[in-house]
Amino acid sequence: MGNACCAASDVQKNQRDIVDQASPTTSGGAGAEEVAGRARDARDAASREWYITVNKINGALLGVDVDLSDGMTLVVDSVNDGLVKEWNKANPGEEVKVGDRITEVNGKSGDAQQLAEACGGDAELRMR
Repeated sequence: MGNACCAASDVQKNQRDIVDQASPTTSGGAGAEEVAGRARDARDAASREWYITVNKINGALLGVDVDLSDGMTLVVDSVNDGLVKEWNKANPGEEVKVGDRITEVNGKSGDAQQLAEACGGDAELRMR
């Protein structure tokens, strides 16, 4: 009566622990090296950096909303109509996307407020 406990004598011979079972990465699925390679590729893609250059002539708008809250970078909140959207169309693979961080504008870096001021004031913008 009452509670029962599983003891070694109660375990059936054909029972296998989870760690004994073949994992998908070792039996027909992706191997450990392939999984590590995919993780490395994803990390590299997430940390890619490149420069874009746009010219704000005739009152053209940059066309991005940014978040300055980390104090050091501009985090892209949205890409709207404007120069950045045009850049994206002309440069597949180097698109500026929501969540990207602008870390430098015209040689300035490390202060989000200075980056935002450069975006608002300078006519030619070289951004990373």
